[in-house]
Amino acid sequence: MDTVSAARNHKNTIQTLSGTIASIGLEQSGKKVAGSLITPATWALNYAAEGSKPGAVDIGLWATGFVSAPAAITTSVIKAVMDDDTQRKLSHVRSKEPAKYAKFIHPCSNYGSSAPEIIAMSIANKGGTAWISNIGLWVYITDARGNLVADYQPLDFLKIYRPKKPYQAGLSGGFNWEVITK
Repeated sequence: MDTVSAARNHKNTIQTLSGTIASIGLEQSGKKVAGSLITPATWALNYAAEGSKPGAVDIGLWATGFVSAPAAITTSVIKAVMDDDTQRKLSHVRSKEPAKYAKFIHPCSNYGSSAPEIIAMSIANKGGTAWISNIGLWVYITDARGNLVADYQPLDFLKIYRPKKPYQAGLSGGFNWEVITK
């Protein structure tokens, strides 16, 4: 693996560790406000370069750092490693699906904070297709405008949750949905 690939595969971990070191250095040199702005500055750069936004957990960890920096740093590093792992798995899942749909496949962890299979059920209830891939990542698909897609048939899956045809409202107000297994 070359240096560029290694950096791309560990982007979140590298950013979290380097940001933490920079923050600590600025705070130790008496520039506490500048140190606390490193993380939001990184988020702004990521948004400008990739269109990515921090999740609620990331924002919560940053805010927690004001109260308990060591706990927030430890948790942030663990989360960054998990985010990198999710991105590697997502790249693999996308590579198994048709290229024209790949960029619209997202990890279920982006959709909510419950267990991934519960999120997949929620997505099906709201009219979308979610599935677990052969490498164990729960994902869902949207169209170009970000709307859930009801009738996508993934090529690489173990289990799919999606609205049942004919589309009908369920008792909970969402769609009746089905489970498909290989």
